[in-house]
Amino acid sequence: MERLDDGDCSGPFAAPSPRAWWSTVLLNGAPDPTGRARAAHADHLFFHLETDPVAPAAAREIAARVLREWHMAALVPDVELVVSELVTNALRHGSPPGRPGVPDDPIRMGLLRRGGEFVCAVRDRGERMPIPREPDLRLENGRGLHLVACFCRAWGVLPVLPQGKYVWASFH
Repeated sequence: MERLDDGDCSGPFAAPSPRAWWSTVLLNGAPDPTGRARAAHADHLFFHLETDPVAPAAAREIAARVLREWHMAALVPDVELVVSELVTNALRHGSPPGRPGVPDDPIRMGLLRRGGEFVCAVRDRGERMPIPREPDLRLENGRGLHLVACFCRAWGVLPVLPQGKYVWASFH
C-alpha cells in the first residue's frame, strides 16, 4: 500500500515478507550477538498497554518519545495517528472470544527500527482479522484502517500462535 500523490490509498493489507527482519523480532524477540532471543534491544522496544480507554493516548505519547530519541521526529505525526488507530482497534476488536476487554490481557506494542525503516506493531489476543472497508463519511467509525493505509508505507497482519495477531505498519 503506497500513498498516492492525490492522497488516495491503494491495496489491501498484506502479510510481511518471510524475509522481513522485523517479523522475526516480533515473533521471537530480538537476537543478541550470540544468536539467542531476548525481549528488547536498543532498536526494538516493547510496551504493555492496559485494556483501558487511555491506552491510545499512552501509545501516542510513547511512540512520539521513542521516535524523538531515535532522531526520527519527522515521523511523529503519522505514527501517532496510526498507532492510535491500531490500539483503538485492539481495544474494540482484539479480545479473545468470550473475554471482551479482559484487563489481564494487555495489548503489546512493539516499536522497531533498522536504518531509516520504522515499524510499529500492536498485538492483541483476538482471533478476528481486520477487514478493511470503504469508509462511510456518514458514520463516526469505520475509517481507521483506511487512515492507517494512507499514513504508512505498508501495513498488514502477522498471526501469532497459539492465539492473536500483530497488526503492523511500516514507515520510511
